[in-house]
Amino acid sequence: MEFLKRNALKFLEEAKEAFSKNDYGFTMFFVEQFFQLSLKYLLYKKYGDFPKTHSLKTLFELTKDTILISYYRQNLDLLREIELSYIASRYMEIEYSKKIAERALLLAEDFERRFL
Repeated sequence: MEFLKRNALKFLEEAKEAFSKNDYGFTMFFVEQFFQLSLKYLLYKKYGDFPKTHSLKTLFELTKDTILISYYRQNLDLLREIELSYIASRYMEIEYSKKIAERALLLAEDFERRFL
């Protein structure tokens, strides 16, 4: 399941590229995909499987890792915004600011350094 990690990292690179092009909606979408696949990768490493859910909250909780759960709680507002971007980018006309996209991207980079 190393492909989950590889794909997560590809999404992170796409997020960086979208940000450099001032495309903050896609930055958010790609960051969300990065988190989703990263968490599924971590769950697979720990349990040999992962759930078919898109909920970042559920994925963080299913790790049963106190450090990851604490990370989720410390970044709750931003992670909720990232999670909502999964649906919003597909079905709603929504614009994200440079500031929120930058914060989301920095959080994803921090997560990569700390947990992958």
